Amino acid sequence: MQTRRALFALVAASAVVIPTAAVAAPSHESSVAWLPTATRALPLARTALGTLDGRVPLRISVGLQLRHRAEMDRLAEAVSAPGSVAFGDFLTPTQVRARFGPTASSVAAVEGWLRQAGFQAVSVSRNGLLVDATASASTVMRTFRTTLERYLVRGHEVYANTTAALVPAALHGVVASVLGLSDVPMALPHTVTPHSTDAGIDIGGFTPAQIAKIYDASSLPAARRMSVAVVAMGDMKPIIANLRIAERKAHSPRVPVTVRYGGPQDVITQNNPLTGNAEWDLDTQMATMEAGTVKRLYIYDEQTFTDEDVVRGINSFVADNQAISGSASLGECDYIAWADGAMLMSDESLEEGALQGQSFFASTGDNGSFCPEITSTGVPGGLPGTSWPAEGTWTTAVGGTTLLADSDGNVSQEIAWIGGGGGITPFETAGDWTTPANPASQLDQFINQGGRAVPDISTDADGNVSPVLIYIGGNTPAGIGGTSVSAPTMNGLWARLQGASGGKLGLASVRLYGVYNAVNPGENISEPLGVVTIPNLPAKPVTGFRDITLGGDGLFVATPGYDYTTGIGAPLVSQLLKQFRLQQRD
Repeated sequence: MQTRRALFALVAASAVVIPTAAVAAPSHESSVAWLPTATRALPLARTALGTLDGRVPLRISVGLQLRHRAEMDRLAEAVSAPGSVAFGDFLTPTQVRARFGPTASSVAAVEGWLRQAGFQAVSVSRNGLLVDATASASTVMRTFRTTLERYLVRGHEVYANTTAALVPAALHGVVASVLGLSDVPMALPHTVTPHSTDAGIDIGGFTPAQIAKIYDASSLPAARRMSVAVVAMGDMKPIIANLRIAERKAHSPRVPVTVRYGGPQDVITQNNPLTGNAEWDLDTQMATMEAGTVKRLYIYDEQTFTDEDVVRGINSFVADNQAISGSASLGECDYIAWADGAMLMSDESLEEGALQGQSFFASTGDNGSFCPEITSTGVPGGLPGTSWPAEGTWTTAVGGTTLLADSDGNVSQEIAWIGGGGGITPFETAGDWTTPANPASQLDQFINQGGRAVPDISTDADGNVSPVLIYIGGNTPAGIGGTSVSAPTMNGLWARLQGASGGKLGLASVRLYGVYNAVNPGENISEPLGVVTIPNLPAKPVTGFRDITLGGDGLFVATPGYDYTTGIGAPLVSQLLKQFRLQQRD
């Protein structure tokens, strides 16, 4: 056991970057000491093709380190925890940046260093966490002291860094990671192939309105004062057109849409193979319709499924602070995001979002309890794994169920969906609010020590048994499944809860576990290497959740209480609202 613990500690420590300090722009002389960032070499199964042509233009994103992390961690939880003196005192983006963000001098140092190295188009994200810049491949390799090699992955030529990205010692503790040193599209949509009804075959399935009723949300007012967001890729014109069809068919209000581009609009929209992906139809329709309607839908539109673009979309959602909740129905094996530094940057962004009262929902994947990319990207696999960004400490991870219900919302049975992702990642720290619920009875507690368990909560995802009906072109809906359904479903349901609460609920995972843990508190037990919190079992039923006790996802099975297949269960929205209000009065 001690060996396992030691290994976990080693892995966790290797991701740590020294806290930010103000520095002057360092020189590029060979005498400068160079130190590693959180961006490591990708563990790809590769066929080498040689070094990338130095003339190829590249865009990179330098991620900067937050400050005062211990204080930030405490406050990010406290603002969403009823009973805390800080409860409800959400910060503005300006306040977050002034208190915890990179200093102006740190940002200026990175900008100056990049320009001195020959980078162009240097720009800084609104919250100061990402510094984007462009340069030739030769400049990128020289600047970060690595080599970009070409490889054949799944029949396509890609490039990736062969060693960790380095920065001058003066910037170690300012620069957290360097994104864009690989163009491997690691993240994939968590969508089950649509089943069309055009052939005249009744495939069954549920409309968004029926899903809202099944999860006890239809009695709540629509979230007319709340905005929601999704992360997407490609030209959104056909996606918005399909949203209008869905609204018309459902007699729903027309939701205003704002598209935020993560780069030049023409680059993102023209000839983009991700344009028209059913994933974006699913995300936009479920996120808005589960809320009843919303004030505005924000689409953070990126060009690719690379980690750089996914992080950029997540960070823009936080930096803008226009939407109360957002979602992403895509992901990759946790180890990859840890290795290339994307995990660190998405965590930083979403912790800022928690301070601002925002919640972000991500799907846990459709590969059961195994690494979501073992068969699709060339990543060595076959071992259990979780999906990034769902496994993030500040993300609310949404798993999947198989739903048996009628059109009136009467549920005869809901079980764990076989494809739903779940498990423990050793690359993330569990939030304190999840600790009492974490299932020490299911896996070795020593392995779980400090690790993040997913999912947190689950909704319908089975595209074969209980698909949702989405318009993806034309006037006939298609049945779609996967945890791609679950994440935007929770996005919309949470917006509905926020609408009924004046936008004051805070971070979804803190509030959901708060209700669960009030009924099923944990017990602290001392053991040789520290204090372990073990839940009191068997778990009691909790008002506000439909406990899922049947089914499994490969390695894990559903049990009473928390489990690695469905988390704390499926939400019962109107009941949850009552529980939230009771907690706030106590």
